[in-house]
Amino acid sequence: MRLAFGTRLQLLSLIMSLVPAIASAGVINNVLLQWRDQSDKCEEGSQTDVDAMMHIAMFEAINSIAGKYTPFTVRITARPGSSMDAAAATAAHDILVKLCADQKSAWDSALKSQLALIKDSVSRENGASVGRQAAAAILAVRATSKAEGKDPFMSSATAGVYVPTIRQVGMIWARQAPWVMKKYDEVRPPAPPALKSATWLRDYNEIRNLGSKAGKVRSAEQSDIGLFWASRDVRLVLRQLIGLPGRSLVDDARFLALAEMAWADSYVAMMDGKYAYNLWRPVTAIRGAAMDGNDSTSADPAWEPMVSTPWHPEYPCGHCLSAAAVGTVIDQEFGKKMPSIVVDQEKSMLRRYETAKEYIDEVAEARIMAGVHYRFSTNAGKAMGVSIGKLAFEKYFKPVRGMGRKG
Repeated sequence: MRLAFGTRLQLLSLIMSLVPAIASAGVINNVLLQWRDQSDKCEEGSQTDVDAMMHIAMFEAINSIAGKYTPFTVRITARPGSSMDAAAATAAHDILVKLCADQKSAWDSALKSQLALIKDSVSRENGASVGRQAAAAILAVRATSKAEGKDPFMSSATAGVYVPTIRQVGMIWARQAPWVMKKYDEVRPPAPPALKSATWLRDYNEIRNLGSKAGKVRSAEQSDIGLFWASRDVRLVLRQLIGLPGRSLVDDARFLALAEMAWADSYVAMMDGKYAYNLWRPVTAIRGAAMDGNDSTSADPAWEPMVSTPWHPEYPCGHCLSAAAVGTVIDQEFGKKMPSIVVDQEKSMLRRYETAKEYIDEVAEARIMAGVHYRFSTNAGKAMGVSIGKLAFEKYFKPVRGMGRKG
């Protein structure tokens, strides 16, 4: 697997020049990514679901004008010449205003400035009308989808014994209504290996050595990828695939809608699995190996992972699941025609992927090197993500024969 470019800064301009330039899809320069950036300002707890709703609404609006794919709900009647940019921007705006009302003034300002770029008032208003209808339809479909409440504080300690006071996170996400799965536990993995199994011993020893903060046996590149993906997600990759030559606005809108649906469902499946099995993290297992019942493991009370351990159970690997879900959508969409993907870390570290599988596999390796996931957990996460990505492509937004128009 081809994992990386070097980390030399002077390579950045050369490598980034190989990435296809993002083309303007219309009057508004890449309306899809502009509103994706806007949605990042939303501080809604179920952010992935917000993003999915926004991108599906944008797709519905654009596709109602382009007529190229089957809709998520019902195709909206659009007047000839309706502006796709106005439709997409208005749909995104209306979703965010409803779900992130505290930022309404920012959303209003963004929409106003974008619509002002569309000089044909009839085309603009007709497109905006389609966008409003698309957003309303998606909001209606998801009106009861949100899992309400706060994550409960879980403790198995006896009275009087100290337990950490940091609340576990993500439990409530497991009951969010999924988009492509029929039920939250549709792709739940088998139970993790028993603590006396050969698989447990193998993966315990691997992460104890490779995931340690001391990093005595970890290579410089292994450390780099562990740190790189510790605080980054699939957005870095998705951005590289929007606005490519030969692709239309409706094609990109469909692709992002499928990717965001898969990403949202990956969170549902991840948290379902994590709290179904409640497996201890490596830092707990390695420090507490004396009580695991396995004579072949040895404890290290001072062991620390390379990065901070997330505040939820270990199994399955969430980063792996999300990367595989979105990566599978990428693979289904582009296949062997996928262009090279180049991402950088503050212009000091570069990663390049020739296939979606390279990206998926590197994210999985990164979580082992970071010291927060066992290999069996990364494998489970990848398998779950692949299933979700395939479900998204199999279920939604199919090409309509004889109805495709330029989008």
